[in-house]
Amino acid sequence: MMRYHAAECYNRGHDDRAKIQIRHGQRTIFLREGPVRILRRYNDRWSIAAIPALLRRLGLMLPLGRALSTGPQMRNPSLPLVPYGLLLLMSVGVIIVVFIIGVSESRDRMVAQSKIQLRQKTALLEAYVSKILEANDMVLQGIASEVEPIRDTGIEPTEQVTGLLRTQKKYLKHSAYIAIVGRDGKLVSTSENFRDRSLDVSDRDYFRHHRDHPSNVTFVGEQLIGRVYDKPSLTMSKALLGTGGEFGGLILITMPVEYFTRLFDGAANPSDAAQFLRQDGQVVVNVPLSEGGATVPDWFQQAIAENPIAGELRHAPFSDGVVRLIAYRKVEAFPFYVTYGIDEKALLAGWRQSVRVYGTVLAIALGAFLITAWLARRRSIALMASNESLREVSERLLVSQDEERRSIARDLHDSTGQHLIGAAMELANVKSLLPDSDGDTSRALARTAQLISQSNEELRTLSYLLHPPMLDESGLPNALELLVAGFEERSGLEIELRVDPALATKRPPADVELTVFRIVQEALTNIYRHAHAAKATIRLVRQGSEPDTILSLTVKDDGVGIERRRRQHVGVGLSGMDARLRPLDGSIHISTGRMGTTISVRVRG
Repeated sequence: MMRYHAAECYNRGHDDRAKIQIRHGQRTIFLREGPVRILRRYNDRWSIAAIPALLRRLGLMLPLGRALSTGPQMRNPSLPLVPYGLLLLMSVGVIIVVFIIGVSESRDRMVAQSKIQLRQKTALLEAYVSKILEANDMVLQGIASEVEPIRDTGIEPTEQVTGLLRTQKKYLKHSAYIAIVGRDGKLVSTSENFRDRSLDVSDRDYFRHHRDHPSNVTFVGEQLIGRVYDKPSLTMSKALLGTGGEFGGLILITMPVEYFTRLFDGAANPSDAAQFLRQDGQVVVNVPLSEGGATVPDWFQQAIAENPIAGELRHAPFSDGVVRLIAYRKVEAFPFYVTYGIDEKALLAGWRQSVRVYGTVLAIALGAFLITAWLARRRSIALMASNESLREVSERLLVSQDEERRSIARDLHDSTGQHLIGAAMELANVKSLLPDSDGDTSRALARTAQLISQSNEELRTLSYLLHPPMLDESGLPNALELLVAGFEERSGLEIELRVDPALATKRPPADVELTVFRIVQEALTNIYRHAHAAKATIRLVRQGSEPDTILSLTVKDDGVGIERRRRQHVGVGLSGMDARLRPLDGSIHISTGRMGTTISVRVRG
């Protein structure tokens, strides 16, 4: 069997209307819901006096400067507690925050992809440099193994040695020349037929290293100005050892720095920077700056101390002072590092352009949204004001109607009723003056007297229904008892009335008594007209203690309930109950089903 349970309906103040709901299971059907009145002032100026008006416009204050609160006077707390303007600003704020988060994530993704590209480019440069150095090292080892064993007399510049050097030079396009130096530092032979034996390299770092530490380890000297070509170059050298392991000279290969400069310059984009550094931080190649001589990066020593193989740095100042994302990598088996830096400003230029474009589009969309919301709010305010005016007119109409009913009932009782009684008395006098033999006239007068008496009774009933005098004289309990007695007699409906006796000694306010009486009157009328009920129960009690006493009224019947097709439309009777309760801060709850309908009313009293 399907049942409909009571749903709450609140009407907590004079700025909103009562809300009537009927719930069918978990489904809520709204019969009516009124808006909150929001006042708006125009032509306010920017001054201290205009602050309350501004707050009211934003929805942060109620009319007349009352701050928003959750007190009992707030009948519809959803709008006052979370004002429309605040919700609007929060929505815009959420959109902006999401946009900022998305922009930040896109920037992070771009930076992450750039770091991958940095690692790839440093790995590529390291592979090229490593290949060059390994090729030179292999040539040095090959020449050392083919040179005739060193005698005590030293190395002689034979045609065989010169041809060997010239042949090996053909395979090293990146090198300037290959030379053999004697134990005294004098040039013995070169791959370029340079025969000036007076050329002395004993002051070079590579010669001193091999002389002081003779071994088979290849040594790469510092960047020097070559004495043959007068250009910056690096020198790779390998010692020639005697039969006893003593130093007997060396083989060297010069590598022009210009070749590495072209290599790094070709790999770097115009806005990027690449460096070729020694392990001690000395810059060999610095693209796009001049060859070598650049300031040692202040980040380099700390970076290789933390990770001596490879790594990335963010926002590290490069030698030219530009902030870049930098990756570095050690050249395998050699005391060199390659670094590559991407200009962060150039890297994020496209990202910034996208942010500006999408930000502009978002700003335009938000502006259009706010303007549309503002226009809609203005129309809503006008509609709310109109609805509030209609509600006020409805309330005043009910009050005026009650006053008019009271006046009509008083006039019917005091004037028309007295006239009917006078007419009945005059008929009795006329009847007494007629002779007894005039039967037809007497019967006509009797019928007239009966009609006058019947009219007087109906007039008294009508006067009572318009405004019961007992309500003003004896109070609500007696008025309800008389109403129920008369309704039972006229309708044949069995009605059980239970009224709190305390209401007879301590009466509620007059407007509350009248409202409860009219609601009971309307409820009984609806039961008689629509419910097809055989029995009804009325219960009226006072709950709570002074000064917060509540009158609780329950009207229940065993009829057919409210038809499903009519549940979404409120009739005149329920609207009247709602309108009467609204000024009194009352609430009404309706529960309906196949077992009947229950109307519950709560109002201060």
